[in-house]
Parts: sequence; structure tokens; C-alpha cells
Amino acid sequence: MIKAVVFDIGGVLCEWVTIVRKMAASIGVDYQEFYNTFLHYSFDPKIGSDLGLMSMDEFFAKLAVHFGHPEKAESWRQEFVPGFKRIEPSFELVKELTGKYELALLTNAKIGLWDEWKAGNLREYFPIIIDSAEVHVIKPDEKIFRILLDRLKLPAEECLFIDDFVEYTEAAKKLGFKTVHFKEQEESVKLIRKTLYGSI
Repeated sequence: MIKAVVFDIGGVLCEWVTIVRKMAASIGVDYQEFYNTFLHYSFDPKIGSDLGLMSMDEFFAKLAVHFGHPEKAESWRQEFVPGFKRIEPSFELVKELTGKYELALLTNAKIGLWDEWKAGNLREYFPIIIDSAEVHVIKPDEKIFRILLDRLKLPAEECLFIDDFVEYTEAAKKLGFKTVHFKEQEESVKLIRKTLYGSI
């Protein structure tokens, strides 16, 4: 029986790719190259922002210098969070699940990122937030899932984990979690409901 529903944020509750595409276009760089570099500075074990090893200001400074446009650091930093969009079908689902299940977030994120995203108002819905920058471990490392389970005080088998990265849902599945790989918004929300309720 599922007692807790655990959401990723970026790609599940928040659309953030559009603003990153805009950044790449602003300097005429191929999006995939820009995205890969963005992830490198996010996850690098020595300096990764999502491990809490540098601030968002430092992150965008490094990203801008990497592409030879140090003048872009400040504008990218200022545009980043305001460029996020709520994924409304997911938020409607969260409201529906409130009071029926334990709700939690498990996110790879930069220091202070989700508190800065005021439009998400995440702490209103999620009493438990496991943020990689705070625990210094990123998905898909097993340790971050263990931290989550310790906070929930539940076995993995009683938790549903939702993420848009299939490697993260696969890592969770190996530990016993029920999982949904979040892809197309409406269809994914239907699949979550089906997983929880047995029907849509």
C-alpha cells in the first residue's frame, strides 16, 4: 500500500528548459552543448552547484566564462528563476493528494533555488523536502534515497517516486520504490492516478 508520494521538481512540477534554451540562443550556442555544460557544473563532484559546493552566482559566472561570455553571468542569474513555469496538471494533482498521502520532494537543485521560486510555493504543499544542495548527495546516488526514507520513516515499498529522468526512477525502483517516469504532462498525471487509485 502506497503511503507517500515523492515528487521531483524540475520537469515534474516546474518547466525550466525554456529559459535554458533562451540562454543558449542568446550566445548562439547549440542547446545540447549548453545543456550538457549546464549539467556538468551542476553535478561535478568537485564543484557541483547541486552538491552545494557553489552558489548560483558562482554557477552562472562559471557557465558564462566557459562559453566566453562573462558579461552574461548576471543577466542569466537574474533571468533563471523568473523563467520557470508551473506545470499546472501536476500542481492540481498535488492539491488532490494533500491529506491523503505523505507528500515529499526529492530534488537535485542549487542552493536556495526552490525557496527563490515563489510561484511554486512548495513548502505549503510539501512538509518534507530533500534538497541535494543541503544533503550534498545527488540523484541517482542510493544515499539520497536512504535519506528520504529516513525522513519519511517508511519502507521504499510504501512510496511512489515520480521523476522525469528515467535513470533516477530506475535507481529508485531498484531500492523497492513504486515509480512513474514523468514524460507528457497530462498522460503522466493519469498514470500517477492509475498507480495510486487503480483507475484513472
